Amino acid sequence: MHRLPPVHRGGLHLPMRRVETYFIVIAIAFYAWFLTHYGPGQVIGYVRMAGWGLALTISLEALARIANTLGWRVTIEDYPPKLRFIELFAARIGGEAIDYVTPSAQLGGQFVMAVDVREKLRMPVGLATVIVASLAEAVGQIVFLSIALVISLRLIPVAANLYWSIVGGFALAMALAGGFFFVQMKRPFSYLWRAATKFNIGRIKINVDEIRESADEADAVLLDLYAHHRGRLAASCLCYAAAWSFGPLEIYILLRLLHQPASLQTALLVEAVGLLIERATFLIPAKLVSQEGGKALIVGMLGYPPGIGFAVGFLRRIKEMVWVLFGLLSLMIHRMVVQQRGDMMGAAAAGRDSVIKMQRAQGEQSL
Repeated sequence: MHRLPPVHRGGLHLPMRRVETYFIVIAIAFYAWFLTHYGPGQVIGYVRMAGWGLALTISLEALARIANTLGWRVTIEDYPPKLRFIELFAARIGGEAIDYVTPSAQLGGQFVMAVDVREKLRMPVGLATVIVASLAEAVGQIVFLSIALVISLRLIPVAANLYWSIVGGFALAMALAGGFFFVQMKRPFSYLWRAATKFNIGRIKINVDEIRESADEADAVLLDLYAHHRGRLAASCLCYAAAWSFGPLEIYILLRLLHQPASLQTALLVEAVGLLIERATFLIPAKLVSQEGGKALIVGMLGYPPGIGFAVGFLRRIKEMVWVLFGLLSLMIHRMVVQQRGDMMGAAAAGRDSVIKMQRAQGEQSL
């Protein structure tokens, strides 16, 4: 097997790694500034103030994750009866956990979701539907942002710099969704297969026909869904829009837990601007820039006391880390189950081989 020269392989990812490093350094500097300025005691005080209310936000997130799973479910035309919804849910939160902790631009998590259910949902169908669901999630977010901004943007004067930053961020979100749709129309799986063959990977060379057929089928499923199942796509978008709508409710609850005045418009604006910042920094793992920093920016501009925005972002991060733990745990359990099943099948095969050998030996002795 031929290997790429180290310089070429490193140079391919160097610019992206530098960008990620810059953002991580900025995030660490922001945390250090906040803790130096306000002290860790204030952060701990905010967490204590929220108390068991955090359990409410964690439970509320479960409803959003269920809506996300439904958004994936409705894109699958011939849904296999043996694939239970809880398995689809586990695959979904496992993929989201991977997206959260790695700079994969949400592509690594989509692949993990398809792999987790491949025993009951064929891999080409799984890959195509998670990609379609990913676009539906982006469209659902745009639908939510449109409604949220129409209701809440009046809180910010048109002359303010933040106003036009929000408009620009919304345009960026639409451009990213449009670009993602354009890529899907260009038979992306076949393109990825052809790109992978150039790396001279031994396994791909052995299974070249099978992989090519799977890529072609995944592209066919993808294009067929957009051409003939637009109702499913619309239903998926609505599911994701419903999932995004739980965010403002969480913001409202967190502000009330911190004994701050809150309104529907405020919660919608804080969530909408936060999502736009996350969309602009989607390559950065764990929302290192957008979570606490974004909330601190918009909440401070709305006249709340210093540190409240950081506290809201920090409390939300606690909730997210709980769900990341759930997702990673689901992946671990899935791997253990698959490995145990493989061991049992191997033991059964070995037992059959032993019986066949014994029967042959007895036959030879009788002769």
